Amino acid sequence: MTTAKTTARPKPAPDGLWWPLLRNRGTEPAPRSRLLVFPHSGSGPNTLFPLIDPLPEDVEVLGLSLPGRERRFGEAPGCTLGEVMDSVRDEVLAREPLPTVVFGHSLGALLAARAAGLLGPDCRAAVVSGQVPGRTPRRAHATSSDEDAVRLLRDGGGTPAWVMEDPEMLAHVTRVLRADIELGREAAAGFEDVRLDVPLHALGGTADPLVPHEPLDGWAGHTTGSCRVRRFDGDHFFLLAAAHRGEVVEVLRRALADH
Repeated sequence: MTTAKTTARPKPAPDGLWWPLLRNRGTEPAPRSRLLVFPHSGSGPNTLFPLIDPLPEDVEVLGLSLPGRERRFGEAPGCTLGEVMDSVRDEVLAREPLPTVVFGHSLGALLAARAAGLLGPDCRAAVVSGQVPGRTPRRAHATSSDEDAVRLLRDGGGTPAWVMEDPEMLAHVTRVLRADIELGREAAAGFEDVRLDVPLHALGGTADPLVPHEPLDGWAGHTTGSCRVRRFDGDHFFLLAAAHRGEVVEVLRRALADH
């Protein structure tokens, strides 16, 4: 088992954890709604950009950018659930109020559901993908070493081959992944008590090697609103597959229109 050194966690970048995902179509209209994007472990929000780009131009898209990836690549990974939720209070709720949808994949689904409760009446719907609710065991949370993390990357797919073949980059991604797994453990603790008051859309892959699809129906117990469950033929990253991307975009469109 690999033992991580105890080091002081660096303070978040001055511009915070949230970053706009711009679609570069010229002058964008004034936003009429907002989408908060919570990416999966080891990744940044731009990984999900293929699902964001087709959305209406009047949707303001903000992505959760944790340390150690994308624009924050040079920062040491590590973030607590409290820090993520504080960023929602301090950075998102401080913006102009807009009807808001939360969208998260894998780790991001747990964070999105918790953020939805913080947003209160601003949150109009939640889209959760590649994640099980409640007490259901999660393979990622059984990871206890770098070797386990590398196997998780390999089995889950979605990591470029060049990363897996570059020892230095693989070591960096492994550190980021293990930090995110710890965040996921924290977000899953007590999750059975999470109750939302918004329509919820739960998506999963029937051949996901990391997350079983059978418990997806359990998401209905986490909201007083409607819960629509959709299963796709595919693995953990079914939502980015060309065959399913259009349907997932439509789910996001419906969620954004449901206000």
